[in-house]
Amino acid sequence: MDQNQRIHKIKELLDEKEVLKYQDIMKIFGISRDTARRDIVKMVDLGLGLRTHGGIMIKSQERMILDYKERQKEHISLKKEIARKALSYISIHKVIYFDVSTTINALCDLVPSHIIGYTNSLANVESLSAHCETHMIGGKYNPRGRFMFGPDAYKAIEGITFDLCFLGAACVKEDGIYFQDEDDAYMKHLVASRSHFVCVLYDDSKYLKKGTIKALDFRDVQMITTNKQPPEKIFEAMKEAGCLLDYTGGNV
Repeated sequence: MDQNQRIHKIKELLDEKEVLKYQDIMKIFGISRDTARRDIVKMVDLGLGLRTHGGIMIKSQERMILDYKERQKEHISLKKEIARKALSYISIHKVIYFDVSTTINALCDLVPSHIIGYTNSLANVESLSAHCETHMIGGKYNPRGRFMFGPDAYKAIEGITFDLCFLGAACVKEDGIYFQDEDDAYMKHLVASRSHFVCVLYDDSKYLKKGTIKALDFRDVQMITTNKQPPEKIFEAMKEAGCLLDYTGGNV
């Protein structure tokens, strides 16, 4: 099968699955990573998809999850309300991870001075450093999301135990928390595995977003803080997994 034939087949698969990793393409077509990379580069050049750090995604998703700076302009008062609700969890915790998230960035502006904050987000570093001891997790820079990732970041996380981590969400489905970027999703999964208590913060617009990379099962999360009760099937899945839900209007 020549490259043009493969690209035609890859496009059919992409339309069906919405995202493909290098490993998927290599396995399906029995080709090397370099060949898969060349196929993806050509598809992007032809306008058939959008390149990700781990492969390619369908082009129609390009604007479904906005850039960080664009997300900062959405639901500002709601994010601040959720952040104020989450602030109460900090009183008994000292070493805390703050995920790249516009809602969590609002929380970073409120933290007390006694904590030690860790983050891979440039925006969070700027906010946290005005209030508490702050550590930046370094690595390769993602300009669209304004966060660090990669082997150096993963190695740093693996050497730390967090009392508490605050994680965001790009999309919430019936089986867990999803993101659009594979590296971002892996970073959150790794942080959760290194944390005694995992709290996910998001607003109810995340039920309408489209994410393709699953980072967390609900059983990986101890607390979900949001503004409204989730849709019924998601709500039941959270309860079955043992998640606590904390709403800006009260507890469940």
